[in-house]
Amino acid sequence: MRASRPQGKQDTEKPRRKVGIVAVVGQTNVGKSTLLNAVLGQKLLITSEKPQTTRNRIRCVLNTKQAQIIFVDTPGLHRPRNRLGRHILREAHRAIRGIDAMLYVVEPWGKVISADRDAFLRWGDPSFPILLLVNKIDRAAGNQLEETLVAYEATDRFAELIPISATQHIGLDDAVKTLISYLPYGSPLFPEDATSEQGEEFLIRELIREKVVQLTYQEIPHSVAVRIKWFHEREDGLVEIKAEIVVDRASQKGIVVGKAGGLIKKIGTLARTDIETLLGSRVFLDLIVKVDAHWTKDEEQIRRLTGEA
Repeated sequence: MRASRPQGKQDTEKPRRKVGIVAVVGQTNVGKSTLLNAVLGQKLLITSEKPQTTRNRIRCVLNTKQAQIIFVDTPGLHRPRNRLGRHILREAHRAIRGIDAMLYVVEPWGKVISADRDAFLRWGDPSFPILLLVNKIDRAAGNQLEETLVAYEATDRFAELIPISATQHIGLDDAVKTLISYLPYGSPLFPEDATSEQGEEFLIRELIREKVVQLTYQEIPHSVAVRIKWFHEREDGLVEIKAEIVVDRASQKGIVVGKAGGLIKKIGTLARTDIETLLGSRVFLDLIVKVDAHWTKDEEQIRRLTGEA
């Protein structure tokens, strides 16, 4: 015989989906943005082999039947050399506030590198689970992968250790499935069709900056920002965009422009292709280069040009 229900009370059903905020953290160039683009199935984050490409805490949303995961892509951990570098490092450490889990990404180095040990000491004993993702396993030689897994497991920091390759899509489904098991049940924080917390203009700026980073010399990537001056969709569907590529020295302007304007034309062509994919529309992109002397040393300019203000 079933017990009767008390009058005036109703059962509260447990939410059927997991919901969590997950920071993706690691040293520079370990493939965090590449990993998230692969997991999300679309390009929402810029990538480059050059360090410190990511400057902001960028939230991207993955909706599945089982969960809504809000990934926070963070700047790479590094030793800052100037105010911009310190700003980037602050963004990385601020990203772990209020999260439900962390994906810590490393490469198969065969050992725990000192920079990772420093990060672990700084965080103390976190209240959230940390899953170690050993990326680029397709590049591992000999026993590097096994040695890496043993070394990081010995730190007693990780709930799980998962080998993956973001570029080869190896182990990604297993990583997501395992991550979901550690997230709490809850109500969605974003609409079902959401993919990013950032607006279109932020994403467009980042796509343009990515091309500059990829095509210029070593000193340019750390001194470039992008400002959208004009964004307009015409009645015929063409989107007109005018943007400034900002550098901090006059000598850098000539590098970005290139001989007879060749490099900036290439930057524009490559960026326009990605922007058209992002917007689903034809795009006319007008780029100019502006010198904003020593913006990387000015806190207010850093906040403005990196999207905080």
